[in-house]
This record gives sequence, C-alpha cells and structure tokens, in this order.
Amino acid sequence: MRRAIKFLLIAAVFAGVAVSDSTSFTIHVAGDSTVQTYKDNVYPQTGWGQVIGYFFDGARVKVNNAALGGRSSRTFIEEGRLDGILKAAQKGDYLFVQFGHNDRDYSKEARYVPPADFPKYIQQFVDAGKQKGLNVILVSPMNLNGSRNVFSTGSNNYDARGMMQKIATDSKIPFVDLNMKSYNTYNTTYKNMPDYVTRYLYKKLEAGEYPNFPDGVNDGTTHFQEMGSMGHAQMICEELEENLKSNTNLSAEAKAALTTLVSAIKPRYTINVKTNLSNYSGLITQTQHFPAGSPMTLRVTPKSETFEKWVDDDCNEISTKQIYYGFKTKARDITYTAMFKGGAACQPTSHGEEGSRGNNPTSSSSDGPQSSASIDTSLCFTGVADTAWRSPIDMSKPEVGDGTTDANHEGFTGQGFFNLENSANSTATYNITSDQSASNARMMVRYAFDGTTNRDMKITVDNGTYDVAFPPTGGWDKWDTVYIEDVWVDALDFKVKLASTTSDGGPNVDMIAFDIKGVYRTGCNPAKVDGDTTTTRIVRIPAGKTERAATGSFNVKGQSVPAFGRMHKARGHYFKH
Repeated sequence: MRRAIKFLLIAAVFAGVAVSDSTSFTIHVAGDSTVQTYKDNVYPQTGWGQVIGYFFDGARVKVNNAALGGRSSRTFIEEGRLDGILKAAQKGDYLFVQFGHNDRDYSKEARYVPPADFPKYIQQFVDAGKQKGLNVILVSPMNLNGSRNVFSTGSNNYDARGMMQKIATDSKIPFVDLNMKSYNTYNTTYKNMPDYVTRYLYKKLEAGEYPNFPDGVNDGTTHFQEMGSMGHAQMICEELEENLKSNTNLSAEAKAALTTLVSAIKPRYTINVKTNLSNYSGLITQTQHFPAGSPMTLRVTPKSETFEKWVDDDCNEISTKQIYYGFKTKARDITYTAMFKGGAACQPTSHGEEGSRGNNPTSSSSDGPQSSASIDTSLCFTGVADTAWRSPIDMSKPEVGDGTTDANHEGFTGQGFFNLENSANSTATYNITSDQSASNARMMVRYAFDGTTNRDMKITVDNGTYDVAFPPTGGWDKWDTVYIEDVWVDALDFKVKLASTTSDGGPNVDMIAFDIKGVYRTGCNPAKVDGDTTTTRIVRIPAGKTERAATGSFNVKGQSVPAFGRMHKARGHYFKH
C-alpha cells in the first residue's frame, strides 16, 4: 500500500506540472567558462548557460547568464558577481550555480579554493539566494577528460560533486548531478566513440572546419562546442525532471518552485541521424533530443567513404557540406540522412506534422522524449502475462531502427521480428513506459540467428547500458533467450536501445520481457498478469519443448505459442556495464 501511495503522489505531481502555468521568471546562472556565453567570433565554442534558454518557454522564462571564464566559487563572490545577480534578481527567480573546475586548479593560486573551503563558498550562494527569495539549484561540474574522478577521488582529491550534493541535501534544494550524468553519457552512450566526444562535443577542431578557427584548435578536454553544451543543457533539464519525480528530500517550498520550473520546459523532439550505408566506419552526429527552434549541427567525418549530401526525411537535399550548422530544430521528430556514394537510394520516412506533440514536459530518460500518440496497436500485448515475466513487449517494429521488420522465419511471437542490419553500427530504439521503479529488475530477450560466432549487443535500458552476449541459436527458426540481471528501471517514459557490436549486426529480435509489472510500449496498456484477473489463458508449449507452460500468447501464423519462448537459462548470458 505504501508503494501504491508513492506512485499516486508522483502521478499527482506530474498531473500538476502538465497544467498550464503563466508564471514568469528569470533563471540566473553563476559559473565558469564551461557555462558562460561566448561572442560569435569564437563559434562554435559555447557554454551551457548560453543555450539553456532554448529548453524553456521563452514567453515565461528569461535567462541571465552571469557565468564568466576563469572564476572559481571564491573569486566569483569576491569580484562582486554574486552581488550583481542579487541586485538584478526578483523574488521567485531561480539561481543555478556550477563551480569546481577552476576551484581545484592549485597551479593558479589566484583562483584556487582549498577543498576545505569549497563548501563555505557554495553555501554563500545558497544563503544569499534564499535571503533574496530566489530558488537555488546546485549543478555539479560536468565531466572533463572522460573521468568522473576529477571531482571525487582523482585530481587533488577534489570532491566538488560530493560537497555540492551534501549542501543541497542539507538545504533541501534540488541537486542537478551534471557530473555523473555527463560521465554516464560519455562512457556508455559514446563509450566506443572516444573521438566523437573530443571532436564533436569538446572543442577540438581541425583546420578549415570552422571559419573562426581556420588553423584548427586542440581544446578537446575542457571547453565545448555548441552541440556539447546543448547536450549538457538537455541533461540539466532531465535532472530537473528527475528531481521532481524522485527527490524526496526537497522542502515543500523547493518542490513547489521546481514544479513551476519544470512546467516551463519545452517539448523535446527526436532528431534521428543516419547514413545510407550499412557499413559506415566514420564519425556521424548521434541522435539528439532538442526543443523546436534550438540550434542543430549535422556532421560526418568519413574514413574512406565519399560524402555527397544531407537529406531530410522527405529526401529533400538540405546541404552538401560535411558540417552543416546554423539551422533550427523543427517542432516534430525528424530524420536526417548522410548520403554517400555507392549507398542505398533515399527512401522517404513517414513523419507527423509540426507541433503535434503538445506542451507537456518530456521524459527524464537520457535518451530523450517519448510520444504516446503514434503506436501501432497491434504491437500491444493483450494476453495474460506469466507471473515470472509480467511485462512482455513485442520488438518487431522499433520507433527508430537500422533494419527491417520481417516474418519469414517460423516461431516468432508477435507481429514478426526485427532484423538488424549486418553492421556494427546498427541499432533499434523503442519507446517504453514503466509504471513502477525497480533497482534490480530482470529482463529477457528472445532472439534467433544461425552461424558459428556470437552477435553480441549493447542494450540500453533507461540510463543503464549492459553488454550482452548472444550465442548462435542453431538456426533462424530456433529461438533462445538471454537475460540481463539487476536492471534499473524508473517510473517514467524511457527508451530501450539495442546496438550491434559485431560486423554481422545483431540477432533477429522477437521480444523482450521484464519480471516486474507495468512495463510496456509507450501508447499501449500494461499487460494483465496471471492471478490479477479471474480470466487466465494458459498457452501450451509446442511439442518437443520441455520448458514450463506460459500464460499469455501472441498469434503465430494461426497458432498460439508461449509469449516467452525457450526459458533456457544455460544459454543466458549477462554482463552489467
């Protein structure tokens, strides 16, 4: 009963957030060079405070970015910059505070702050802001150099993240953990693309790439390009949404203020980026989730391939430049394709109309927004799920995927199966909703493929990424099951992403299931579970199988087969990343 009450409260909070709120306010930002606003003559160098305004309703929210490079928490105060913010601010405004990069730099005595003194200065921001009637939000410094330990047990043992988190906890105010959020992004989503992080997010530019840096510049471990800072702003919004959902330490006043702030976050749209090649080996802009009107960059860095042009999802040419920037995100999900010589011809991708998503805030998942309106209802599970696997999910048609939905092999369960392209870069992404949280859920994947070598994949569930081994099943019509243990699932919309890691691509994927109740394709309804209703449909396992019977089924060419295939634990492999 206590858990049920908790989820009802969370639902009530977000029901309130979705209600139109006309409150106007200013977000004041205090920080260093990773946050500040830069002049046009150093573009694409950008701080997250420069772009955070794109993520909020401009009719309600203004941004005063007072961040300045080279400042620590101490020097920002000593130079009177905090006083300048307080003078300009009005009661009810917000104060975002991020420091730590320059504070830990003991080589520069003028700005260095000993670890023992760092909390004192951060506390001054909190106390002064509260006294003025501001809503203070602490933001841990984003990840640098690919290591979260820079601000914990690494350089100088400077635990800026931990100290800021403690102050936020003690003060009962929101804590935006940009440090861990960015670390997880760089080391999971982009783990196998280290050059992508330095070349496309940090400011490491080659000669001739941008007019402001004709000879190039190598600043690939500290400052960021526009797309890097846009990504950080997106992470900050996700963390704000997550605070509202799960931070039970907030004071009533802080939670009310956070509800108003989150209500002003604009809808975010998926910008899917792909190529017309099945074996592209160079770098390419990864899929993003930005609000309408925000800046976007499309970029490819081929190895040996010949780039021809960028096209949109209607196959209209938009640029012949490898780096195409200066255009704005549309108010709808969109797909851009990098066309290479010798690749497949462009095929139009169906899409919705602009502005069709509405004004509700989006998911807190690191993989972006969800839409519950566009789901093929035939993908929804309508049977009765087994108590061991309470949430079966048909995977035959992803929201975005590199591959095809096929039905040319026997034994699949739902509408078919998804056949990932034979490429180490092939992916399939699904919009999923969970009605409950779990730190140790169990997940299964039903799959098949013929061959002699594994087709391993990385599987991302919400914010966790797992390395999963997929051994051959002995044939395309022989289905098997692998498991992932201790999966973290939050009560929110999120994405499940399958990513191939071998040149053969991934296996044919039929379905997944969770052992917890209430996880389903976004736009469907949660499955009924055996024992929860008086009507139970028991489906018998086909002849020759020795595994237990399963309740609930999909229709397979006129025959009812178990929704969960072969529960062959000896073939299950899992590795938590």
